[in-house]
Amino acid sequence: MVNSFSPSPGSPTGYGVQLGIWTDWSRGSVLGATLTLNRQYGSLLIAFTAFFITLVATRFWRLACSFIHRRLSVAEPRDAFHLQRQAILRNSPSSDSALWSLLQISWAWRRLDRRYVARTLPSIIFAAVCLLAFTIASGFSSSIATAMGDQVLLDGAHCGFLDFTTLETDQITQIFDPLQASIITNGLNYASQVYSLRDKTSVIDSAGFFRRTLSTGMDVKAPCPFEDSLCRSNSSNLVLDSGFIDISQDLGLNLQPDKSMLYRQVLHCAPLVTAGRKKQTTLDNRPHYTTYSYGHAFVINSANKSSNYTFSIRDIESQYIPHSTSVGNTYMLSIQTLTQTPSMVRSLRTNGTSSRGEFVAEPGLRRNNADTYIIFISGNGVISSVPLDDPWYRFDALANVTIQQEETNEESFAYRPSEAASPLGCAYQAQICKGSMASNHSCGPLASYSDAWGGAAPLFGVDTEAIYNLETHQLIKTYAADESASRFVWLLRMMTNSQIDVTDIVTKLGSQSLASFKGIVNGIQGPLPDNQWMLDVTYLWNITLAVLQATFIDTAYGSTTLERARVQINATNSGQQSICQNQRIRSAEYISISVFGLYFIYITGVLIIVASYVIDPIFTCAQKRWKYREHENLEWISNETLQLQRLAYDESGQGGWSNCTNSIPITAPDQKLDALNLSDGDSTDIQETPDAQGAADGDSVPTMKSHERNNDGSGSVPVNPSGDDSLTVSELDSRSLASSNAAEHSAIYQPPEEGHLAEMHL
Repeated sequence: MVNSFSPSPGSPTGYGVQLGIWTDWSRGSVLGATLTLNRQYGSLLIAFTAFFITLVATRFWRLACSFIHRRLSVAEPRDAFHLQRQAILRNSPSSDSALWSLLQISWAWRRLDRRYVARTLPSIIFAAVCLLAFTIASGFSSSIATAMGDQVLLDGAHCGFLDFTTLETDQITQIFDPLQASIITNGLNYASQVYSLRDKTSVIDSAGFFRRTLSTGMDVKAPCPFEDSLCRSNSSNLVLDSGFIDISQDLGLNLQPDKSMLYRQVLHCAPLVTAGRKKQTTLDNRPHYTTYSYGHAFVINSANKSSNYTFSIRDIESQYIPHSTSVGNTYMLSIQTLTQTPSMVRSLRTNGTSSRGEFVAEPGLRRNNADTYIIFISGNGVISSVPLDDPWYRFDALANVTIQQEETNEESFAYRPSEAASPLGCAYQAQICKGSMASNHSCGPLASYSDAWGGAAPLFGVDTEAIYNLETHQLIKTYAADESASRFVWLLRMMTNSQIDVTDIVTKLGSQSLASFKGIVNGIQGPLPDNQWMLDVTYLWNITLAVLQATFIDTAYGSTTLERARVQINATNSGQQSICQNQRIRSAEYISISVFGLYFIYITGVLIIVASYVIDPIFTCAQKRWKYREHENLEWISNETLQLQRLAYDESGQGGWSNCTNSIPITAPDQKLDALNLSDGDSTDIQETPDAQGAADGDSVPTMKSHERNNDGSGSVPVNPSGDDSLTVSELDSRSLASSNAAEHSAIYQPPEEGHLAEMHL
């Protein structure tokens, strides 16, 4: 099975993932549709989406201007400011260019009347809002990926787990135990760097876990978990409660809410008293032993008699036999043995009665709704330079050695535990619920581990007695046809075979499972807080949570070696496959994109683009067929850049124009038009070219109208140099313009009335 806590060589994630479209059920069937791509193709799709949004922004502005321009169009005379604003709305290709032009005309007209600024303010605001909105939309186009996070579906083609109940003894020792030891060691590293609140130097990321950490509720003022007389304190004990861990939301299984499951575990611990429960004795003719009695142990001695004690250890004097006055030298000779050694015994409950474990707890320690653990810690030669008042460590006796400082050769007192061992009692409970919501009707009892699964079994269609009595293969075969029951059985066996219990952690790691282990140097324990035992239990607890997270990923990925693959339990039915093929992990090597987001962006964008291109032909068709909003549509056409150019030449009498009510006016083939006249530095007009000719008939083009200065020199007015009374194109009335699509069309120039600018009739 793959290492869940670190990548495999040659692969950044260590896992294969499912590429393509899948549904993230935590977001629903619509919003949860997800497309997973490798990072290269995912980045290209996001970049193209950002470009597409920019294109949509341009077409949206065009569409909006079409409606705004028509809305502001009127047949009555208006001032030049109004006409300039209309021309900007008609010809600005984007909101940013329109915004700049609108600001320019506002600035140019500001001194004449401040009302001009107010009149253009709505258009400025609208252009600014469009620019800002689409800029943000383009910038946040990557949110279609970030909204889904870095979640991917693990490839569960080789899904399976090792079940120790189906293995031979040599398979357990050669395959199962080494694998579990590796997982626990990795869990230790993960807990010490990721879960630790004090250690912020983590070099391990989330290791692909769906959640970086699982939350825990903590009560440090809890009562005694057993009879009050057994605890050293009845008000300063520890309760750790995981709350309901959702296997979908917290452990990453991609299941619909009604198919999910909640798992809860509670650990209630307290240091125990030893008065009247310890005894100096000789075991197997070996003197200097101390025994502790908290119930009948399932250990057979050399006389083949059951023991009448719970735990035995060398007495305190034997653990602290001095070899030299230099403690540093002595402890460096055999540093591996100079560690505090925790040992553990368990009393497990099934159907509320003692079933298995290392001992049967005495009545005061016995709880029908919990498993009972006792962890014994012995000094085993470790000393401290200061007394330790922690109720579990209790380094309050002077050791028969001193601590010598190498630099100064000064000696100081050393302290050791006052007893050969110190017991810590814990009550462990678990609870299972069906679905994603906990209630009295959907949850089993909060009970011992076995009774928690047995009590919840009927909720999933599984018989409680089958849980207690059938072997793994029998359970799987019996409920293979029922998806819900099969899923429950798979989770039961998978989690039972994982090392998610503090007893497994202590057994595999020994003294390394203690948070205080990091503070031991050359057999000398550094200063510890008075609540160090709580920190140790919390440390153990965090290791179990890290291992629980790894269990789901390791099972989905399956065995990575041929030896393990041969003996693992494989997924063979729909219930098991629903777990194996739906394990989510986090990976930076892939990109998961919201399909709903893609559909929304591209469908909406395409509709906007299509609408922007068809709106003008629709209005033009309606105007020509039914005279619908005729003036508004013709003004929109005439304000277009090419139409304004045509009007300028047409006013000077040049060009034989056609298509005058369409977007692009045209002249006769090879028609020559005059160039721009720049002779007057204060104004420009169209220069008449003497040799300009029409390509169609060889006749000269109409003579350009000359301009005469007003009496005040402020401007010019057109004059017909020919002196005849013939009408130019600019003198046609609006009725003739509207009735002809193939003839020449232009705007009729009317002399302005006093107080008004000239009106251009269409």
